[in-house]
Amino acid sequence: MSLKNVKLPEILIANLYTAPLVCLQNTAEAPTSTTTGLKFLGSNQKQITILVNVSDATYLTDKSFAFLTGVLNACKLNMADVAIINMNQSTNNHYLDLNSITRPKIKLLFGVSPQEIGLPIHFPYFQVQPYNNVVYLCAPDLNSIEEDKSLKTQLWAGLKSVFQL
Repeated sequence: MSLKNVKLPEILIANLYTAPLVCLQNTAEAPTSTTTGLKFLGSNQKQITILVNVSDATYLTDKSFAFLTGVLNACKLNMADVAIINMNQSTNNHYLDLNSITRPKIKLLFGVSPQEIGLPIHFPYFQVQPYNNVVYLCAPDLNSIEEDKSLKTQLWAGLKSVFQL
């Protein structure tokens, strides 16, 4: 019997999760930088900035958010560790402006090219690229990665290198 095929009764699952998994009270208003008005989702405790480009949501769609939290969990991270910025909703899209606000050590770009944020270097998807004391990893948008096993594999290889997993 494989552990991949174990089915738990609904009542058992409900009993395992007695506390809320997601705090909905504080999600309406994300942290905002008072000097620039830049809004981001997360607490940025480990100075990891995640840039996305989503036109149909404030930050991420529910599906993309679920996938991203799974990726973060695999990297032993959570939402308190990161700052998610939707470039589609932001007017401060230059990497220097973003870096001055979030002070990233690591910056993950999902569906955002280095050129879109004004980086003076060009690098392909999934290549770990240090520049100006920040480690960058550029990848296709989260929906594309979630639907393509080879992209997931390449992303995981890049993330293992970035986070030394």
